[in-house]
Amino acid sequence: VLNDISNQKKEEKKEVEEEDKVELSKNAQFRAIKPSPSILSFVEDNLLGRRRDVELRRAGYNTELSAPLDDIPFSSSSERERIEESVFRNKMEFFAAAKVSSSFPPPGLPEIAFAGRSNVGKSSLLNALTRQWGVVRTSDKPGLTQTINFFKLGTKLCLVDLPGYGFAYAKEEVKEAWEELVKEYVSTRIGLKRVCLLIDTKWGMKPRDHELIHLMERYQTKYQIVLTKTDMVFPLDVARRAMQIEEALKEHRSVVQPLMMVSSKSGAGIRSLRTALVKIARFVKP
Repeated sequence: VLNDISNQKKEEKKEVEEEDKVELSKNAQFRAIKPSPSILSFVEDNLLGRRRDVELRRAGYNTELSAPLDDIPFSSSSERERIEESVFRNKMEFFAAAKVSSSFPPPGLPEIAFAGRSNVGKSSLLNALTRQWGVVRTSDKPGLTQTINFFKLGTKLCLVDLPGYGFAYAKEEVKEAWEELVKEYVSTRIGLKRVCLLIDTKWGMKPRDHELIHLMERYQTKYQIVLTKTDMVFPLDVARRAMQIEEALKEHRSVVQPLMMVSSKSGAGIRSLRTALVKIARFVKP
């Protein structure tokens, strides 16, 4: 018996060592990525990645404000400049939630959906885009959003918060129900103009992200990759992650360029994302 236990421990140790090796080689591959000059300059120009306050102040941003980079640099006002894209100045109003597809509201306004793994920052991004913090509930506890939630921006646009997938602690049948609901919405919804697929910059794409991408490619649903939480990693790693994903998706037909990079916390990239999304709003000329 003791021999068996000892052998089992050896086997377990060997498995852990093998997993560590795989992880290390993935890490080494990631470090070897050489981002293109255009990605590197975009990261620098937008102050993406982990930055010190002194760097933001030097670039003309007021670090007393929350999300200081969602502003116009060297502004003479101590207040934040108003949102340039008028569509996003509309009050964001919750108007429907659906646990089953029969509860989807009738399609009306053009819809932009926000999808991604649990805790990738969907709710925080919706609040940051509209500067209406608190309208969409956020939590450190993954899996908080369990329904598809619809929010109107005036009479121009509908923003849709999809339940996060890959949430480890949900009951299996609950998890499957959420994922089926998301799949049904993404593949059949009339009025869905784009899915913003949020990817945590630190972790990159996971198998569930690839599954959703495969589904959207199959149904020709337009989607755009948005790297989130860029303030948690170094600027060079933001650029590496962007390059890695662009390479992985270069043959895909339904992906919308460019890949976007944001931080809801620092405000980096938020203005660029608004500009990209505003073209979808009703009656807004490109």
